[in-house]
Order: sequence, then C-alpha cells, then structure tokens
Amino acid sequence: MKKALLPLALLACAPIASAYAEISFNGFANIVAGKASSGDTQWGYDDDVDFKQDSLFALQASTELSEGLSATVQLISRGENDWDTEFEWAYLAYDLNDETRVLIGRQRAPMYMFSDYLDVSYAYPWITPPEGVYDLELSTYDGISASYAFTVGEFDANAQLVFGSETNEIEILGQEVESEFDKIHGGSLTLNRDWLTLRAAYLLIDLTLPAPGVDELIAAWQSVPGLEFIGDEATIIEEEAKFAEVGFQIDYNNWLVVGEYTHIEYEQMPLDVEKSLFFTAGYRFDNVLVHLTYGQDENEVNPTINALPFGVSPELDGLSAVTAQTFRFREQDSSYYTLGARWDFHDSAALKIEYSRLDNDLVNQDTNLVRTALVTVF
Repeated sequence: MKKALLPLALLACAPIASAYAEISFNGFANIVAGKASSGDTQWGYDDDVDFKQDSLFALQASTELSEGLSATVQLISRGENDWDTEFEWAYLAYDLNDETRVLIGRQRAPMYMFSDYLDVSYAYPWITPPEGVYDLELSTYDGISASYAFTVGEFDANAQLVFGSETNEIEILGQEVESEFDKIHGGSLTLNRDWLTLRAAYLLIDLTLPAPGVDELIAAWQSVPGLEFIGDEATIIEEEAKFAEVGFQIDYNNWLVVGEYTHIEYEQMPLDVEKSLFFTAGYRFDNVLVHLTYGQDENEVNPTINALPFGVSPELDGLSAVTAQTFRFREQDSSYYTLGARWDFHDSAALKIEYSRLDNDLVNQDTNLVRTALVTVF
C-alpha cells in the first residue's frame, strides 16, 4: 500500500507551485481482542481479555510534487503504547525513470514478504504476521533505499537496496533499554509470475543492546584470569548481525499457501543463531478463508555459556549465574499451531478469528490463545 500523510509543515516549505498539490488520504485500523489460557501469557496476552495489544489506527497520505517527486508520511497509534501517535513512515520519493525509484527518510525495512503491509491486517490472512519470523525489533529505519523493477524470463522482478540506522526501546531482563541498529545495509529481491511469488532478503546490521549492568559484568570477568572473554561474549556492543530471509506465496484459484524462513547469525553476542519458520495453507469458501499455520522458533545460545565456571567459588557461582541469565534472555525452542478464519463481509473490512497453541519445549509448557479482530482499510 503506497499511501501516506504529508504534514502541513512540509507543504509550507514547498515551492508555491507545489503547495496546491493534491493530497491522497487513506488509512487502516485493526481492532483486536485476545485472551490466553488461565495463568499463562503468550504474545503479550494473559488470561484477562485484552483489547489493546494488537489494536491500532493509522492515517496515511501522499502527494505528488511534480516531475517524479512525491512525499509520504504514515501516522500510527498503537493500543499497546497507550495510543501514543508516532511517525511510522516519513520519506521523499523520486522516480528516476519508470523502473527506478529512490526513497530518502523514514521507511519500512524490506526484511519480510509482508514488510510493506506489516501493520495492515486487512492485507494478509492472519490477525498479525506469524510470530518468530516477524518478531525482530527492527521494522523501520531512517536512511535511503533504491528499487529497480525489471523482468527475468516470465517473472516480474523487483530489487531493492537499503542503507540506514534505527533506534528502539526494548525490554531486557525486565528493564527498558534503547537498542541501536547501525549501518543497516543489504537488499531484497522479489519475483512474481501470475499466482507465484518468490522472495529473498539479506541484510547486515551493527547491533548494540546495552543490557543492565553490562559495564560491571565486563569488569568482573576481566578480573578472572583466562576467562576475560566471557564478558565480551555476554554483551552486545556494536556487534554484527547477519539477517537472511526466503519466502514464497502461492495464490491459485481458492488455495493460498505461504511459507517463510529467517536465519540470523550473531558475531559475538549472547545468542549464536536465531532460526524461525512458518507454513500456512488456506482455502477460500466464497468470502470466507479458512487457514492453518505451523511455526517453529529456535534461538541458540552462544556456546561460551558452557565455559562458565560453576562450582569453583561462591563468588564465581554468583557471577556465572548472572551471566547465564544474560546469555539466555532470548533463548527459545518452541513451536505453534494457529487455526483461523477470515470473513470478508464488506468490500473494505473483514472479521477474523484465530486459535493458537504454543508448545514451549524449554519450560515444557503449553499455552492457548484465542483472538478475534475487526480489520479495515479506508
């Protein structure tokens, strides 16, 4: 959806000839309610009915400033953020020719098959895109990108290159910290032919996550002869992450089949590798789509955790315990099933309902989640 909102301030700064450019306004909304099984939490929900976690309202608009130049802004208010309004997109686009477009400003990171529609629940079968694959804290960035449309045999192709950075607030060990994604660079390639879409992406990112007590942790291990490296491995300061994604979609007659896989390798961090995948199969009955999704997520801890010197002394036991907690803050070994249905009861609105079951093998726990959503575009 290439739609967005241009602030009045931008128009005030534009040449007089462009000040009267036509602005196209659009928007979308997701109203979601969910409840997890008694005593459990899953994907931000607990055993109380929650109407805020995945609900949002967004307003978008765009304007053509003549001679291939356009401006786009998207504003979103999310329930999980107490409905605070934020700029999700804010960029200028320039069409060099019919095939090449350059974007400068705040824009979507092309990491996934549904990145361009990440928040627009109306654009895909699920209430939210499958967890694990789509749970990386990086979704938008500030920078520049260039896309080029061409053909490969019978396929329509689009290649995109990106460069930029981003900061986000995330929770680590119960505390909010500011994550930094620097020197984001890489690209994506999408191939489409009739009912078949193929996609791949690869990005390199310098990642910094200042976990609570990181300086003290490094200093403590530097005082232990022969084990100084543990402090460096347990922290994330300007370390490189390599992100790779492949996906496909088959939309043939009444059948819809979608699959996606992501793989993240970390250079020198508490996590070693993150691997996530999902596979969805759905069938349309007139204006009702019934679908089943299987997903699997595995985050492997840095093997340095095996070098922690437990049993040597009470002091080292305490230091090792804190360090092990740091290593395992994103460890995961789980799978889930989601059975859902989508009813397109209106030309621009749909009602969705889903039942999900998560199996967490790390703690041997099963959790159930029921969600329903009213989604619309306008």
